[in-house]
Amino acid sequence: MKNIKEILNEFVKECSEKLELESIIQFGSSAYSDNFNDIDLLLLSKKDILPTKEILVLIKIITNFEKRYPEVVFDFGSTGTRKRKAKYSITVIFLSKKEIAIKYNPHDLFFIKSIIENKNVNLLYGKNLLKGMKINLTNQHLFEMLSVDRKHALRRSLDDFDFKKAAFYHLFKTYLYAMLINDGSFSKEELLEKFNKKFDGEIKLPKNSENIINKKIKEKDFEDILKFTEDCLKWLIGGRG
Repeated sequence: MKNIKEILNEFVKECSEKLELESIIQFGSSAYSDNFNDIDLLLLSKKDILPTKEILVLIKIITNFEKRYPEVVFDFGSTGTRKRKAKYSITVIFLSKKEIAIKYNPHDLFFIKSIIENKNVNLLYGKNLLKGMKINLTNQHLFEMLSVDRKHALRRSLDDFDFKKAAFYHLFKTYLYAMLINDGSFSKEELLEKFNKKFDGEIKLPKNSENIINKKIKEKDFEDILKFTEDCLKWLIGGRG
């Protein structure tokens, strides 16, 4: 039986042979830790627009891998929304050349900036087209992105507790990353300390932040997380304090 690293290497090899790619980049905790269940991959195409044929080839590769390895589930840039469940999750972000040259979409700008500045990424294939790129996110960019994420989490809060808990964990973590995005790249373990140092009481973290960042969320934490996100949005538009 193959381990997850062997499965990943096999997936990278097949994608590099069957797709016209500039690069495959591994990011997130799996890029620097041996203790992980989630793998994040960025596939950069050689094309300006992703061809339908290439997308269908990638879907076929993924489908075949899931049949071959029941311990793995793939996702296209989401947070565990597949019906299929498995021990390991591989998230694939498939972007064209024009998509990494965007100017306006705050979600994509945030994502690309986080990859550019992250020192803990692995180049698994090709050349890194993002190297040397510069992106600066304004407070307006962050406000537009984070207000949408807040609404998305609220929609998910109408489902069962586990679904709600996952949504609010990702909301809290995203806000922490976003509010620090122009200050460098930080691991999850550094976020609370860096946030407190930067905002120094201007924005108060939830009382249970240490547990929340480690996915130990209780019902009482939801209101605190929402209040925290409200205070971040106020700060971004200048209504500080």
